[in-house]
Amino acid sequence: MTRLEQKAKTEFEKHAKETLVVEQIAGALYAFGSELACLRLAQAYRHCGDRAVSNYSEPRETWFFRLETV
Repeated sequence: MTRLEQKAKTEFEKHAKETLVVEQIAGALYAFGSELACLRLAQAYRHCGDRAVSNYSEPRETWFFRLETV
């Protein structure tokens, strides 16, 4: 896990109030967790507009929160 991923994991988990899996993929940070956790993150980062998205991933069969960093 990179330093950026670790910092994001710590920050995201404060808002999500649960353990998440965090990955950096193609210029965005992804947090994978429960629906409630991802919606909490979307609410916490609503000021980021379209750069922050929460949705369900069919291929991974889990909810995710994406924050674009580029």
